[in-house]
Amino acid sequence: MTDSDSRCWPLVEVEPAQLQTLLAPVLAGAALIDVKRVEGGLINTLYRITPAGGGVSLCLRIFAAGQRPWQTERNVLARVAAALPVPQVLLADCGGGSFPHPYLVYRWIEGMTLDECRRRMPPAAFLSLAEPLGRLLARMASLPFADAYKGQASAAPVAALLAVNEGRLRRGLARAHLGAALADALWQRLEAGAGRLGALDRAACLVHGDLGGRNILVAPAGDGAWRVSGLIDWEAAFSGAALWDVGRVFRYARRYSETFRERFERAYREAGGDLPEDWWRTARLLDATRLVEILNEERELPVVFAETGHEPERRREVLPTE
Repeated sequence: MTDSDSRCWPLVEVEPAQLQTLLAPVLAGAALIDVKRVEGGLINTLYRITPAGGGVSLCLRIFAAGQRPWQTERNVLARVAAALPVPQVLLADCGGGSFPHPYLVYRWIEGMTLDECRRRMPPAAFLSLAEPLGRLLARMASLPFADAYKGQASAAPVAALLAVNEGRLRRGLARAHLGAALADALWQRLEAGAGRLGALDRAACLVHGDLGGRNILVAPAGDGAWRVSGLIDWEAAFSGAALWDVGRVFRYARRYSETFRERFERAYREAGGDLPEDWWRTARLLDATRLVEILNEERELPVVFAETGHEPERRREVLPTE
């Protein structure tokens, strides 16, 4: 998703003097020497802020959609900080008064996104991330969605999810965006996989909810290898099966070689993660239900629709119809 699509929520413009006030509790009187709005995303507004004094940069994340996503992210980060490479929260404010939006202030995590690494770095660098990514997702799958997360969302039962998808693929806007042939083919695959997908209802671990390549930060680890330096944007977290996140990571199938998938799978299992034998297809079918939801949107999102298979040449890559 990019700013070339219409945003779900408008950008929140903040003047330097107001930034100084919002960040006062963590600035300790330091002036701001650089402020940059971070591009990308359709909901929240992010600023990278560099204070004087040679300290680390800060990230101001403004939640335009209100307190619920702010509270979700705040709760999850507090609970997983010891186990996962997530942003360190320095300040949390629920908003109100002169600044109505809730916001969080993090330490900036250095690195680039997984998507950027794939595009800009040599293939060997990208491949070196397969095993760290597998170990990290296995670790996430070991984290229960415990009492600490009460009030957060849970995945809908698969039977209900498939019933909604059938309607969208037979009669909804998703059918119009995909075309009748592809919509029918996708529904046939989902219907055929109902048993495998239904078995996932028993799982209840922490799911990131949007673990795509733009929310996984990576950095050099030495000797040409790379590591995962951060997992960001937790506002969509919920309780469900670990394959939700696996499917989201591998949404764009052709970006990952067979060797990458094999190394990911081996590392995931060696780290104690449980993957079904048909994990690749099952995870991608599960993620396809999300794509149908996106393609059923009434708003015009040309970049998003293109990424999710609206353009014919990209359909096989994204939608598991074969």
